[in-house]
Amino acid sequence: MATQGENFLIVEDHIIPQAILLAVLAPLFLILNFPPLIWHLRNRNTAAVFMVFWIMLMNFISIINVIIWPYIDMRHMYDGQGLCDVEVKLLGGRITGLNAAVLCLLRALAAVLNTDKTLLGPSKAQKRRNTAIELAWCVGLPLLTMVLQYIVQLNRFGLIGVSGCQLMAYSSRISFVLIWLAPIITNAVAVYYATLVIIRLHKYRSSFNTILSSNNTTRSRFFRLFAISSILILGITPVQIYIIVTQYPHQNLPFNFSRLHNPATWNSSIVMPSTVLYDRWANLACGFLVFLFFGLGRDAKNMYREWLVKARLGRLFPVLVVPEGRGSSPRGAVSTNGSKMPLRRNGSWIKSESTQASCSRASISHTVGTDLPSSSKRPLTAFLRRFDPRCRLEQPSAHYSLPVFSHRRQISEEDDRGVLVSKAVQRESTIT
Repeated sequence: MATQGENFLIVEDHIIPQAILLAVLAPLFLILNFPPLIWHLRNRNTAAVFMVFWIMLMNFISIINVIIWPYIDMRHMYDGQGLCDVEVKLLGGRITGLNAAVLCLLRALAAVLNTDKTLLGPSKAQKRRNTAIELAWCVGLPLLTMVLQYIVQLNRFGLIGVSGCQLMAYSSRISFVLIWLAPIITNAVAVYYATLVIIRLHKYRSSFNTILSSNNTTRSRFFRLFAISSILILGITPVQIYIIVTQYPHQNLPFNFSRLHNPATWNSSIVMPSTVLYDRWANLACGFLVFLFFGLGRDAKNMYREWLVKARLGRLFPVLVVPEGRGSSPRGAVSTNGSKMPLRRNGSWIKSESTQASCSRASISHTVGTDLPSSSKRPLTAFLRRFDPRCRLEQPSAHYSLPVFSHRRQISEEDDRGVLVSKAVQRESTIT
């Protein structure tokens, strides 16, 4: 219950329609965002995990608050002690955490398009270093913001009808710097990386698919990550500019930490009537974007199918069971079975189809004359298999095809006694 010394302004004592809508949409998007979170956890996408995590956390807080405080009248409700002490800290680091996650996503996309680096995948040391950098941005910086906000915190918390707990800060330039400097910096760096990705997309547009293949990703995954990051940046940047213009204090009020944190005044709460704040609707919009870009893709659908099969629904719905070789690759890797892989030869890129071929092909009939002994019926080596018409692979390029006219070639073969002998083999192939 709220204490008697708190000030109340009574407006309405019934549940408003905005509260009902928030109570319905927030749990819905929270549930829909769980599969994208699990998928990114499987693939160890640190930045994407924290982006989804901060959005889900804010919607979870909205659910708790609208259930506890559904009315604008706050007189006979829970006073928020304990719960709000935790929520105001999380609310203080949410903007910094979300901006940092978007920054790390755009930084990773810019690194994919960086052709100055080696074509080989990153080493274990480089992966650990990238993970440490992303954790410093997505975890370390928000925690630092939560600690710094305590310095300028006006009291323990504020309590608002329907929206719930709210951070109350002392209005001074020191407060503006400690609370808003980190979000502004992370947003500016994210804008820089977004611009860098656009420049590199234009620069390497001709070899874009090859670059993605060499980095073990796909066009769809790249553009989904870039699209949601760009939309979040376009939504956050105007808000940051508006905050700088309106929230920056023009008068530098004196700051006294001891007077501000006096136990007689600081250990209290401010309770006021209100409706659903705009940031709660923004959290719902972010949850919808997460589901739109990550919950409806091919990878997500394959994961849904996998869960339904594990729930033994494959017997009732046989369409859920996918034959081997048609499923998606684990950990989001690009499948190499029948797909194009990049090759590099003489400084130029060549694309070749990886196919599975067998030496016994019914569609090819050849008559091969040879003077090899009967021991040559053993399985041919990889070197000799390239010259056998029955084992010839279907190559899209003429660089890997053999002529069909008669030719003589010097080959080496190891006999039964392990002695290398050189034999001249004449092979004549006729296409029937």
